[in-house]
Amino acid sequence: MGGGFLVFAPVAVLEDEGKSTPEKGIGVSFIDCSTGAIKFIARLPYVADPGVVEDAFVADVAPGNPTIFIIHSAPIRAFTGVSYGSEYFSVMVFHQKGKDFLLDQKLTDYFGSGADVVIHAADNDTSIYTYPYKVRGAIIDKLKSERYRRWLSGSPTELTVARKAVIYSSMTVVDPTKMYLVKGDKVMQESISAGWVSILYKTVKGKEIRGWLLCDDVGGC
Repeated sequence: MGGGFLVFAPVAVLEDEGKSTPEKGIGVSFIDCSTGAIKFIARLPYVADPGVVEDAFVADVAPGNPTIFIIHSAPIRAFTGVSYGSEYFSVMVFHQKGKDFLLDQKLTDYFGSGADVVIHAADNDTSIYTYPYKVRGAIIDKLKSERYRRWLSGSPTELTVARKAVIYSSMTVVDPTKMYLVKGDKVMQESISAGWVSILYKTVKGKEIRGWLLCDDVGGC
């Protein structure tokens, strides 16, 4: 790709102050085939474990604009009180500009990060949330979708609630409010990330309520 190729190698994890630590994560670099020069691009997320690169591929998000997608996963080591049904996944997106690679923060936030959440029972598990972008095909399908194109355009989008839906304060099922919406309610989409949608709901009295819904609660987003 672009006269070279990506390599993934161990790299020191940085503290918040930018100082390196003994822990090793995964770094992404680009090797220029014409010069042999190695250019460091970024560190992949570190969640108490370096994890693995599940996939790295190039896709066109716009004509003539090749974009690099990296899917990373890591086991969840910390006890958070949540029952997880998968490893922790994240997607990072980069644009190649000449010999530089620029993080696409908008797309990186859109695909986001997360892990499946389940309720364990003796006979079966009930899924509460599923992180939607664990594999390449899911990302490619989303890039081809009408919902994605509408989000990318920035056009105001009204959504219809598909079922009784809890409003969350943030993008986590452990942060519910005491408010909920019912099937047929109309909301305005404000942002999307990792299978969640930030919404604005206006009550019949004109009060504005903001929060997060699962995309499944509005039939997808």
